[in-house]
Amino acid sequence: MLVIEAVAPASSEDDILRLARRNEVSDVWISGQRDNQVVIKILLGNEKSQKVLDQIQGLMEGKNNFRVLVYPLEISLPNESQKKSAMTRESLYNRLSADSHLDWHFIMLVILSTIVAAIGLIENNVAVIIGAMVIAPLLGPNLALSMATTLGHIKEVRRALGTLFTGVFLALAISYVIGMVYPNLTMTDELISRTHVGLSSMALALASGAAAALSITTGVSSVLVGVMVAVALLPPTVTLGIMLGTEQWQAALGALSLLAVNIASVNFTAQLTMRLKGIQPREEKFQRISRLVFSIGLIFWLGLLVFLVDHMPAFN
Repeated sequence: MLVIEAVAPASSEDDILRLARRNEVSDVWISGQRDNQVVIKILLGNEKSQKVLDQIQGLMEGKNNFRVLVYPLEISLPNESQKKSAMTRESLYNRLSADSHLDWHFIMLVILSTIVAAIGLIENNVAVIIGAMVIAPLLGPNLALSMATTLGHIKEVRRALGTLFTGVFLALAISYVIGMVYPNLTMTDELISRTHVGLSSMALALASGAAAALSITTGVSSVLVGVMVAVALLPPTVTLGIMLGTEQWQAALGALSLLAVNIASVNFTAQLTMRLKGIQPREEKFQRISRLVFSIGLIFWLGLLVFLVDHMPAFN
């Protein structure tokens, strides 16, 4: 359940009340009035929240003296159903925009997870590699990129790409140095397994992207999904850096192809899943733009996957 609090001009009071009753919300009431404004609260289920929010925004089109706040309901007496449903577009956008923000927190997570993953790969220690997977710093930028592409937000696409590439290049630089200076470095099974790309690797990444998108859009905890996405992204990135640092060019090419396949697969299925979940802009003019950007993104990732699959023997 959610509570939507609309602070709007007093002249819009009847329209908002009619809107709430038309959508058969659980409850609606006037909680206050001030300076020719009215404060109306609407109690409703998650499944109706996006529709009601869109209608309120349409009703307030062209007006600048309004504000809409949305917050989850912790407890209700008598009890209201707490059925889980889709998160609203706005909450998804805010969450993923924060995840794609390039700051010191993100940089530190990349540095720490890269060091942990590199040690695990070199020492052939699966438990240590899983520890790096749990940190999963590259999950946020990838989901933010898929979300921005689905909504057609070019600015957010550029920001998510910038954060993603920064994280990947930082992980490459650190693992490159580790590969150069690590004493008695030998090719372990964990390293070798990340220098070959196959259909099974692609299937893992495709499933990870879809699971991540489902997790984020339904509000389910994404910790497990973060691990899945980290499996597909961080280890091959670190392996690529180590192979470059040890001048093993063919192995580096295999790790690079695996990384490219996984990034394309994750973004392709995450973007497709978000669109199938009905995520799109509210305004019709932005819907046309989003369809164009969405189509370009989908074609790009699919074309990259086809190219990589076609050249797969040369990478291994």
